[in-house]
This record gives sequence, structure tokens and C-alpha cells, in this order.
Amino acid sequence: MTKFTQPTPEQRRLILEEYGFKFDRRIREEECSEITSLSRSSRWKMEQQGRFPPRCHFGRNSCAWLLSDVLWWVRNPPAVENVNNPYSRKSA
Repeated sequence: MTKFTQPTPEQRRLILEEYGFKFDRRIREEECSEITSLSRSSRWKMEQQGRFPPRCHFGRNSCAWLLSDVLWWVRNPPAVENVNNPYSRKSA
């Protein structure tokens, strides 16, 4: 996956159930960081590239993400290009 695609309502329900949540909710910076293990700037860059769920703004200095979007992203992370992978080397 190179771009983030939002889960369907059924996928949202299943991912929330799997992690033990009854309802979807908005999560703030600290919880998003804890779930993804990514820094704020890394998530922002990925969001600008369309590779991380978009945030919802609640004012000038307030934003949050949908929990189901972040959990879906964790389960389906974006593909990483140009990685030093010994298994992808072409034999000479």
C-alpha cells in the first residue's frame, strides 16, 4: 500500500472489535504517537504524502485522528521503497 485508503464501515467495526473497542472515537497526539510509535513530524510528512490517515481539525490549535483509521493503518502500513533488503537483490 503506497497511499492510505480509509477502511469501509465493516472493516472499521472489525478492527475496533479486534482491539477490544466498542465504539470509534477521536484520539489526540499522545495516543496516536503511542499506537503508531512514530514521531509527530514523521506522521505529518506521511500524511502530506497521503500515506497516513488525515487528521480532523477542531480549531486553530487542535486536531485528532479517528481511532479506527489509525488502527487500520497499523494493520496495513504503507510500502517502503528503496529499503536495503537482502532478499530483493538481483543475482549477477
